[in-house]
Amino acid sequence: MTAETDAGHASIRPVVDPHGLSISGALDRAAAPLLTRALAWAVRSGTGDIHLDLGGVTFIDVAAVRLIARTATELPTPRRLIADPLTRPASRLLHLLGWRLGPDRNLYVPLNGHDPPCLDLYGGRPITPHDPAR
Repeated sequence: MTAETDAGHASIRPVVDPHGLSISGALDRAAAPLLTRALAWAVRSGTGDIHLDLGGVTFIDVAAVRLIARTATELPTPRRLIADPLTRPASRLLHLLGWRLGPDRNLYVPLNGHDPPCLDLYGGRPITPHDPAR
């Protein structure tokens, strides 16, 4: 499963070791169906953690981040979604949405302020998650 969007803006290919996906290009509206299918494949085809190599991502929109976050939160325990490496645009968007990567590179989505302390994506300082609704 190696695929590109019609315009060739995004490329997603499976990775065997570690299990997951290597993603490059722009994750925009045109790439949404491709990203949806690829994440579904990654969930179905493995039983362990899912690693996302986002090092080649040049643009990521909110819908793509939400899809990745939803995939992470819907994984059964003890499976995790690990994003490594993560580009600066993706880091900025996660930060703006109040989401964080932990020191273990796991994605943490704030839920009523009850998430574990995470690593600040900008300074590498431990932070205490907050409820973004406050």
